[in-house]
Amino acid sequence: MFESSVIEVDGVFVGVVLQDGPLEPYRFRAMHERVTQMDGDTLPTFEAAVSRARARFRMGSGKTPRVMEVTRRRA
Repeated sequence: MFESSVIEVDGVFVGVVLQDGPLEPYRFRAMHERVTQMDGDTLPTFEAAVSRARARFRMGSGKTPRVMEVTRRRA
């Protein structure tokens, strides 16, 4: 591994960008559930990796949030 950098979005650790050599592309390793679809992606620049991770993280998981069911009981 030639170089690695931590990627944080809004203060949250989302992943790591790795580069194997000075002429090699950048690879993204996801560490947060909102960016798991990007895990293993190859990108041409560090800036492209950060930009895509930021956009994916802010977009959210795409899943509808779970709603906690409330059951009222009478004594």
